[in-house]
Amino acid sequence: MRALICLSLLLVLSACSIRAPELDASITETSRAADWPELVPLGPLLAGAEALPPRAADTEGRTLQWRAADLRRRAAILRRLSIN
Repeated sequence: MRALICLSLLLVLSACSIRAPELDASITETSRAADWPELVPLGPLLAGAEALPPRAADTEGRTLQWRAADLRRRAAILRRLSIN
């Protein structure tokens, strides 16, 4: 219980004390003076997404099989490595 309280306090403390001067320095004055982006309606964007052609299941399945085989191959190589 005590560890949970300490962890919670550390989380709250770290969230309140974040300072990132390198991020602040990376923003140019032009960017600071720029207007906010224009908001657009979501409806036309979703309609455009529905117009995309459906993916072929056989192609997607083969791709996943190839990726799985590649991951198995890489895992076998890592198992053979000798760590000193």
